[in-house]
Amino acid sequence: MLKYVISSLFVSAVTLSQASAADKIKMYFNKEELTKVIEIYSKATGQKFIIDPGVRGTISIFNQEPLEPAEAFNQLSIALATNGFAISKQSDVMVVKAARNVQRDLIEVSSEVPSVSPQRMYTWVATLKHVSVLDLNRDLRILPSRDGEMNVNAAANQIIFTDWATNLNRIAEILKAVDKPVDPATKKLVDASRRHHGPSNGPAHKGPAPKHDEAGKAPEKQ
Repeated sequence: MLKYVISSLFVSAVTLSQASAADKIKMYFNKEELTKVIEIYSKATGQKFIIDPGVRGTISIFNQEPLEPAEAFNQLSIALATNGFAISKQSDVMVVKAARNVQRDLIEVSSEVPSVSPQRMYTWVATLKHVSVLDLNRDLRILPSRDGEMNVNAAANQIIFTDWATNLNRIAEILKAVDKPVDPATKKLVDASRRHHGPSNGPAHKGPAPKHDEAGKAPEKQ
């Protein structure tokens, strides 16, 4: 329930105190400049934007019919994400900049998985119940997108992901599949295997090789 409330608050900055819900926005662009698309959306809704100088590129969005403001914003955010840019809501202004930089700005943080739309950068704190994050850490490193990142809080058995909302939903499904109680018999076998292959079972002799006499025999111990 909380994730829907958070998402609603995010979208409300776009839909409230702007054009009425009956006013739809034409979202049909063929290789249009990103800044131009943002400008058109801003004029249609009254939403304020600040655009980083590094935001550049073209996008194509094809809708045969005008869209509701919320859906228009969702498509705009997806188009920006496709080019590696994200929106950070700061007060009543939407700041557009590189997604990697938005991670250090004011973005949503929650232990709840975000809603899929609108597309945005989001920090999700996932707490595992059955599996150690240290055991999964290396394998999970491939899950964040090129714009995302993850960090481990081993003390609380948590993984902190910052990524696109859509990818966080995918990661959540993967964690749900792997974070399950381990069968006691399986755990016993794994623990035994670790003990057997641990460093204590390495070669006992680590010193210099014993010297041999001229006949090739090692000298007898006195």
